[in-house]
Amino acid sequence: MTGRKKRISVQSIADELGLSKFAVSRALSHKPGVSEETRTLVIETAHRMGYKVRSGSETGVIKVVCSDQHVATRESWAEILHGLEFGALGENIRLELAYAHDAPALRAAAEGAQGLFLLGPNNREVFEAARASGVPLILVTVQIPPLFKADMVSHSVEESAIYVAEYLLGLNHRKLVYVHGRRGYFGRDLRLREFRHTIESSGVDAEVREIAFKDDYSPQNFIPEITAMVRDGFNPTAFFCGSDGVAVTVLNEIRRLGLRVPQDCTIIGHADYPMATQVSPNLTTVRVPFREIGLEAIRQMKERIAAGNGRDRRLYRRTNLAAEMIERESSATAGTPDWAGALEHLKSLEA
Repeated sequence: MTGRKKRISVQSIADELGLSKFAVSRALSHKPGVSEETRTLVIETAHRMGYKVRSGSETGVIKVVCSDQHVATRESWAEILHGLEFGALGENIRLELAYAHDAPALRAAAEGAQGLFLLGPNNREVFEAARASGVPLILVTVQIPPLFKADMVSHSVEESAIYVAEYLLGLNHRKLVYVHGRRGYFGRDLRLREFRHTIESSGVDAEVREIAFKDDYSPQNFIPEITAMVRDGFNPTAFFCGSDGVAVTVLNEIRRLGLRVPQDCTIIGHADYPMATQVSPNLTTVRVPFREIGLEAIRQMKERIAAGNGRDRRLYRRTNLAAEMIERESSATAGTPDWAGALEHLKSLEA
């Protein structure tokens, strides 16, 4: 005898949490009468249990379109996608993931969709095809064509870099290095531009140099680059990194040289991924509200659908959610690292 899979209902969720069916129903439909803490708990539990919303108010399918699978699985975009999924569950919105790197693929993905999210970087051809589809469109990315007629939800890329620059200057750092990690990410380039501009326009005698890796976790050129800087009389005391992963890579290399963090060198990451608190010292970093970006995009999509597209009869919004500086153990007042001695010591060990 084969057992049938039990259907998950509102009552099932209520039983799981020890709540009333009324409270669970109110939470899932985003109606008043329950606290935000309870609402979040109910939605997360429903998602975990595989509950499918069957309300008559459910929208048609909304497509989330990425250029390729690499974008969809990269940690930052995956976190935003999780926010989209979480928000969609609570708003009775059905999402489907699709891939498109050219106009024909975008048109195929948009077929039958009630709305489109473009998630992550893509080319202008895809942006234009998405707009031409005529359905509500929300761009969830950091780079779009100038004055493009669509709503965009992102985060405070430039503002974060300015804050970090001012923070490090306040700690008396004057020789600073921006570590890209792997090149080719627009957000990292934008942060470097604003970081450098803030340092150079501060009126303080400070300098920024940069290092890039072949891959975020492949620092083969870190020691050669630092060696060249030291020979040039540039002895860095602070590293602002393109991501927390890059920051961990830099931390490992600095330790390999026998230098201390933060006594000799300060390291600052970006994103506040779980790894930031899984290393010692814990990373000072910029916390990006990835999940909240997804939730805000869902809110705006719901608003657009309810109001009708009206794309030529309204202003288009650029919504940037503010990041937050999380000060932990990897940052301190500028030290006096003995780079020359550390490099000579490493050379003797590897001889």
